[in-house]
Amino acid sequence: MKVKTEARRQAILDAASALFQEVGFAAASMSGLAARVGGSKATLYSYFPSKEELFVAVMAHAAGEMKQGSFGALNPDRDPRDVLGRFGRIYLRFILSPWAISTRRIAVAEAARSNVGRLLYENGPKVGWSQFATYLTALMERGRLRPTDASLAAAHFRGLLEAEHVEPFLLGAKEAPEDAAIDAAADAAVDVFLRAYAPEAGAR
Repeated sequence: MKVKTEARRQAILDAASALFQEVGFAAASMSGLAARVGGSKATLYSYFPSKEELFVAVMAHAAGEMKQGSFGALNPDRDPRDVLGRFGRIYLRFILSPWAISTRRIAVAEAARSNVGRLLYENGPKVGWSQFATYLTALMERGRLRPTDASLAAAHFRGLLEAEHVEPFLLGAKEAPEDAAIDAAADAAVDVFLRAYAPEAGAR
């Protein structure tokens, strides 16, 4: 029964992801989703109490692999430049993917009239970047970065990663960058970040 239940939940997530991509959050309905997956709206609500929570669950599932490969591999005992570079490449490839860009557009469009934006942030970026701040704290404790507010430093690194490509692509002002451009942007972000947060002279 558990396997069937998990399979059903996954089928709902897959169908919901396709529906949100096709018609957007506002136009998507639980009735329309029920018609796609079979069954009733009551069945859908037994898995997901609201359309907002379903949308967040779709996002969280899609982001799971990225989190495992990037946030889950933040080892403070390894060379920070190598770890941050790998993290930056994975993060940028995910955040610039068509699915992530579309999800971000939906969340921004809905933020003023529903809880979607807040739920998305609290269950996605807030969690992941809190993990990143914990990693930075460990680097500071080891003397590899100067002591400071780790959450603010995490926000700075995220800003550096996104500075070159994310906003223009999000707004349709440029095409998605090639892999080489993504790698170069990640390397540049790491270089600026490590220069800005380098330990003070004489610090361990």
